[in-house]
Amino acid sequence: MLMKKIRIIIVIGMIILMSLTGCSRENNSNGQNGLAALAENKVFDLVVNEPFLVTTTNGDYNLTINGLRKTSERNQNESAQPMNVVFLDYSYDNISYKTRFNMDFFLAPGDFKVVDEEGNIVSTYNLKDPNRMIKETPIGDSCSASIAYALKTNSDRLTVIFVRGKRNIAQISLPIK
Repeated sequence: MLMKKIRIIIVIGMIILMSLTGCSRENNSNGQNGLAALAENKVFDLVVNEPFLVTTTNGDYNLTINGLRKTSERNQNESAQPMNVVFLDYSYDNISYKTRFNMDFFLAPGDFKVVDEEGNIVSTYNLKDPNRMIKETPIGDSCSASIAYALKTNSDRLTVIFVRGKRNIAQISLPIK
């Protein structure tokens, strides 16, 4: 039991640490220059199902946003039941991101901000898709993952923002299917 708690604390610490890791250079497959964007604080546009290359001081990885999908499933242990629950489906490929603190690369809820059509930040929701679980990926590996979000409004679209530390890196507006 104690080891389980320690592992959870370490994982949470790693998520926080990874979200604070600054990017030295970003680039995507649309040919946009990441260095120029950093100087201008530009936020890139993501394209559905198109890899977005991120280059950091610790290595490179691709992020691909696959879409949003509504689910009728609800977590019966949650006190608040949202109007809608959607899954953000995404995938990531570890090209050369090195192991840090005995953990391989992964992207988790702290790497995304989701905003509804009214400008509200959407909260994550404790619901998992067993076929798309977040996992650590060693160099050369990839993962298809999902994060559930609870909607308090009846939005038809959400804006997904990929963040590194406190900086917005890229974004995409997606319809909810």
